[in-house]
Amino acid sequence: MIGVVREGQGLAVLVPSEYGLLADGHRALIIGAIRAATAFHHRQGENSADLRGDCGIVCCVDVLDQFGVNRSEADLVRHALACGELHIEIGQPDASGWTYPGEQAAILGDYGVPAHPDLAPSLEWLAGAVQLGHGIIIGVNAGVLWNNPGNLGTGEANHAVTVTGIARDAGDNALLGFYVNDSGTGLSAQFVSCQLMTAAFMRTGGYCVITDISYVHAAPARWHAAPARWHAAPASWAADLPRHCG
Repeated sequence: MIGVVREGQGLAVLVPSEYGLLADGHRALIIGAIRAATAFHHRQGENSADLRGDCGIVCCVDVLDQFGVNRSEADLVRHALACGELHIEIGQPDASGWTYPGEQAAILGDYGVPAHPDLAPSLEWLAGAVQLGHGIIIGVNAGVLWNNPGNLGTGEANHAVTVTGIARDAGDNALLGFYVNDSGTGLSAQFVSCQLMTAAFMRTGGYCVITDISYVHAAPARWHAAPARWHAAPASWAADLPRHCG
């Protein structure tokens, strides 16, 4: 477990934050570079190798983008193929291109963003990583996350998404949920409640990849050059994000 990450409640917030409303009208403190993340609308499968199960690769593209490293899905697929960092199921393009957490960490490191695989001991621990500005990929069960029995498999973690932010109660600071980018649906800034995160993520093992450095420190100009973009409409912007899925 990375030493600098601790339980999130009471931990300093180094990333953009502002007050807003969740889809259900709950007033919350929204923490993370979620506005920037809404631009990452990307559905997996955009590569010349026709690998459509490369959710982990797309997550790496997303995390690299947070650190100012601009690469395409096709770029990373070519790299991972050359380095043996992804897996192909012969004759099954929809199931090909998948990666283990260790391979996702290796890919990030190959592009200058050191990272490591980890096991989250709690959702608050994961929230702490968000608040400190670490890039985060988590393994979830797609069937649980999407409420689609056809994607349950055997109940294991079978899909990867990028965590971009969290929401805390504006009054007592309780953790309400997480924002994720999901290349399986092609949607970004999706709010996932703590209840759903527990079922889709924690109960499948809590597998995750955490960058060893913070994007706030690695690319400070990107996140602090235009503070007004984070505070233009503090009371209402979150209500305009895509509706939550749990």
